[in-house]
This record gives sequence, structure tokens and C-alpha cells, in this order.
Amino acid sequence: VAVLPFVMLQRDVFVKERMNGHYGVMEYVLARFVVAVPGVALLAVVTTLLVVFPAQLNGPVIYGLDLFVSLLVAEGFMSLVAACVPHYIIGIALAAGIFGFHMLCEGFFKVKSEIPNYLKWGYYIAFHSYTFRIFMHNEFNPINNLDCKPFCDGEEVLRFYDMGDVDVAADFGVLIGFAVFFQLCFAVVLYKFHT
Repeated sequence: VAVLPFVMLQRDVFVKERMNGHYGVMEYVLARFVVAVPGVALLAVVTTLLVVFPAQLNGPVIYGLDLFVSLLVAEGFMSLVAACVPHYIIGIALAAGIFGFHMLCEGFFKVKSEIPNYLKWGYYIAFHSYTFRIFMHNEFNPINNLDCKPFCDGEEVLRFYDMGDVDVAADFGVLIGFAVFFQLCFAVVLYKFHT
């Protein structure tokens, strides 16, 4: 969400420079993406260090990579929202509502099998679902013995959350696809409406 006001502030400069022939849409989108990667990587690494090791979670590499890719997706989504709305307050409200809906459908508050059929599409379009699936698989799949009444091992936890069939590589592929999709949509909106 923090990226939204900055993209909106840069939008006027982009439009001016595009009209002067100094910026191309794809070059601008690619440059923004490349510039964002180190900051997102640093945020993912620091967060992973501050969360995984003190909490003794499993798989710090997968955790950090999942967080990194998810942040890249969120960055692309917020760039798209910033290109679509006239004021950043509207963008923040819109994005918060969409993210909130996606969090409701990701499989934590309501497991996939309990989501009503008329809302099941929300599970599939929410990148949060794929991020959460990777986090859950990373944390619970290696656990062979849980000292917990309803669950005896990590596989039972994953089955309870309808995540017994998680393919981490496929879910990473979906997340990368979302990141590319949002960047391309950002470019299309800039090209169609801001040039």
C-alpha cells in the first residue's frame, strides 16, 4: 500500500516526459520493477530473519522466497491501482477492500471446501491463497509429530485446511504469473489512459 502515493506522484512526471518523447511505457514499467526489487528483497530478508528464527519456523529459505514473490505481486497490484484511480485515498480504500476480500477467501478464515460456491472464484483469483498455501506447506509438511489434541502431525493440519495437495513449485509459478500480469496491466493502463 505504501507504494501507491509514490506511483501517483510520479505519474505526472511520467506523463510529461512521455509527451516529450523521453519515456516509453514498457521502459518505465520495467525500470520501476527493477528499482523495486532490491527494496522488496531487503524487506523480505529482514522480515524472514525477524520472524522465522525467533519463532523457530520451518524452511526459512522458502518462507523468505514466498514473502519476496508475494511482495512483488503486491507491488505490481498497487502500481496498477495507482494508475487507475484519481486520488491516492481512493486507491488505498479500493486496495484495502480488495486485499480484505482476498484474505477472507485465502483459506484461513474459511477453508476452501467451506467457501460458498458463489464466492469460490475469490479463492482462485486471490494471490494470497497461493502465498498462504506455500507458507502452510512449508511450515506443517515436515512436522511428523504434533503435541496437539486434534492433529497428530503436520499432514493432518494441511488436510484440515484443504491443503494436502499443495505443489509449491506450481504455486510459485502462479505467483510469478500474477506479478507479470499486474506489471503488464499497469503498462496497458499507462499506455491507454496516461499518454
